[in-house]
Amino acid sequence: MTPPDQSDGAPRTPQGQGVLRRLLQHRSQARLGQGGAPELPQLPAPTPARAAATAIGRAADRLYGLAVLPISVKPGALTLAELPELLPDLPLVAVLQGPGDNLGAIGMCAQVVAALIEWQALGRVTNRSLGRRRPTRSDALLCSDFINAFLTELPVEMKGVEGFESIAGYRFLTPLDDPRPLGLMLEDKPYRSLSLDLRIGGTETREGRILLALPQSGNPQRTPRAEAPAIAAPPPPAPPRPTLHDVVQDAPVEVHGILCRRRVSLAELRGLTEGRLLSLPRSCLGQATLETVAGQVLAGGKFGEAEGCHAIRLRDLSVPDEDAVAVKGPTIGAAQAPIDLGQPDPFRMPSASLDEAPSFLTSPLGIAGR
Repeated sequence: MTPPDQSDGAPRTPQGQGVLRRLLQHRSQARLGQGGAPELPQLPAPTPARAAATAIGRAADRLYGLAVLPISVKPGALTLAELPELLPDLPLVAVLQGPGDNLGAIGMCAQVVAALIEWQALGRVTNRSLGRRRPTRSDALLCSDFINAFLTELPVEMKGVEGFESIAGYRFLTPLDDPRPLGLMLEDKPYRSLSLDLRIGGTETREGRILLALPQSGNPQRTPRAEAPAIAAPPPPAPPRPTLHDVVQDAPVEVHGILCRRRVSLAELRGLTEGRLLSLPRSCLGQATLETVAGQVLAGGKFGEAEGCHAIRLRDLSVPDEDAVAVKGPTIGAAQAPIDLGQPDPFRMPSASLDEAPSFLTSPLGIAGR
């Protein structure tokens, strides 16, 4: 056969090629919408696990730039009696305030708490081993921003997920030293739960668990009338972010009131019985000191009584007391000035000074002089 003549410049197509072209056009039109635009692939329906994983990863990234990889997320339901049993070992437990009088709870294991604090203090997450201890209120305050960020992102990602319609508006309220009071603080109603196993960090990581429990809405919201539309209440203002100064100021410090120190022989020590009096120098009444557990002298003053309690009237140790009687021999703490009271301290308010301390500081003293 001779090829078709193409001298006129227009290619000649065989008759079978027209059928193939019509078939391709028919399939192409079937894949196009009515407007002629190609149909985009539909996204999968959101699930509680996918939404929670996205929310906690986005919260950590926006707040700290911290990488958080959800290993597994398990949504569920629980009762108030089951909540303390499902918390991690030695957890940081915080009560959450929701709309109205609704209260929820969140529990974070020690690994998650350590990772968040390390990132804020060191700028990285380590994998060093942790000692067994209960989290403190200072730990909870340092983790409160992350909890609030997670509670802000979670309702956005949970939009349209059945059973999680009433999780918006929750914020960090207060930490608990022990999870057992949860049964008294929260209402006895069904709770929606999210258990998240996480891997936190970059080069070095920590793996931990977070348990979130929020009350489940039992009654559907009523549709407001057309003539009197309901006005949505503004969201509660975010609590101010605690500074390191505030956290340190709330830390408890144990101090000892020292009337005086004296040496006794072993025979005298063995002869001490109930009701026996110890002879103390008269000058000790004007040389009492307040000391830390490690023996650091914080302040000195005169021993006395106020409102039926033993008390110490504070004074400046650098100024000699006219009422004090000089005693021969070395004295411990009587003439020592405070180690750092005269130096600038970033954790002390600028207006705080020894002169502004209360006139009397009550402190139980177990030894009375005669």
